[in-house]
Amino acid sequence: MPCRGWSAPLSRRPRVYYGWWIVGVSFLTQCLTVGCVFYCFGVFFTPLIDEFGWTRAQLAFGLSLSSLCGAMAAPIIGRLVDRWGSRPLQLVGAVALGSALMALSNVQTLAQYYMVMAALLSVGAASLGQIPSTTAVAGWFIRRRGRALGVATAGISMGGVLFVPLSQFLIDAFGWRQAFVVLGLIVIVVGLPPVALLMRKAPAELPSFERAGFGGDLGIEHEIEHSVTPRDAVRDPNFWLIAFAFSLTVMGLSAVLLHQVPLLIDVGVDAKRASFALGATAGVGVLGKLGFGALLDRFDHRRVILGCFILQAFGVLLLPFARHPMVLAAYVLLYGYAMGGNATLQATIIGECFGRLHYGAIAGRMSPILIFSQALGLPLVGWLRDRTGGYDLAIVLMAMLSLLAALSISRLRPAASRLAQSSTAASRV
Repeated sequence: MPCRGWSAPLSRRPRVYYGWWIVGVSFLTQCLTVGCVFYCFGVFFTPLIDEFGWTRAQLAFGLSLSSLCGAMAAPIIGRLVDRWGSRPLQLVGAVALGSALMALSNVQTLAQYYMVMAALLSVGAASLGQIPSTTAVAGWFIRRRGRALGVATAGISMGGVLFVPLSQFLIDAFGWRQAFVVLGLIVIVVGLPPVALLMRKAPAELPSFERAGFGGDLGIEHEIEHSVTPRDAVRDPNFWLIAFAFSLTVMGLSAVLLHQVPLLIDVGVDAKRASFALGATAGVGVLGKLGFGALLDRFDHRRVILGCFILQAFGVLLLPFARHPMVLAAYVLLYGYAMGGNATLQATIIGECFGRLHYGAIAGRMSPILIFSQALGLPLVGWLRDRTGGYDLAIVLMAMLSLLAALSISRLRPAASRLAQSSTAASRV
């Protein structure tokens, strides 16, 4: 019997599985959200400092405010997505985010800047971005979830590839105020139509070919059994291990990427090459998301995550020496690839441990922990730079956070493993 968002009979495999259209829309929405909200802000740092005389810590605190307000809304957004689907939230999010970017073009004081970031941009980013997007993809895939989430979250890094050079061009050509206006229009004009036309809530029963690999006809029953409620998930030690590990890496990578352009300028890299390096880092991140997504479908999730975190720690330690072109290239390749996997790994391990049926609510409950750590890391790195005159201490701290996250994830015991053990034990009785 056909269900919403799925017009063909479930027994007949279509030419293109509809879930891949969901992946495409999720790729786009995350590209717009992270590209316009996060990556491009590093390019706006210098023009805003030159115009207003604000410190790096004050500027970074604006993003922290946005993150904190988004964190408070995340549990509500997660529940709404599970109930109504991602489309209505993302339609609201595209309009709110576009309007916020255009409003930033008119700020005259630090208080106005903080107000726009906290009251409007936070709502737009949270409603358009990661929770609705990854929840939609996780709901449409079981067997190829890692690969699908890898493609969808590659939009995060693609946002840096596209919007960092675009923002630099717009600022050079028209000034930072007009640049914000253009970015806001892009979010609304490019984001609204695909969400309205293509985004659909996942069907209750997935097609048989997507359930393959979960025990044939029993695949969906295994997935339902594997899915746990948000209340039970919060009681599971795995929830807190995942939250702690990814909060540390999110704190590190968000601070590094936000401050990467001014950091490279500090060590002697010119502004245009620094902006190009940030875009290149994001570009390599696309490969990282696709690569780690494929690895997750083939290897133990914990080992893949451990490898990612360790690469991230070693990569960031190259930054103080990045004035040398070869070292800068090595940083872009190593750190870009490693940081690219984070969003894919986080989204997939949540599905691996807790299933698909309550994914949005569980991710929503975890999101405030991650966002609060990000909100702490952004101004902390700016404060360390303002106090010490350099980024060296902050870089060492970011590397240590990645290694501590690796230690935390090594203690993870995925729910899928326990389910497999219990199923094996039951079959022997």
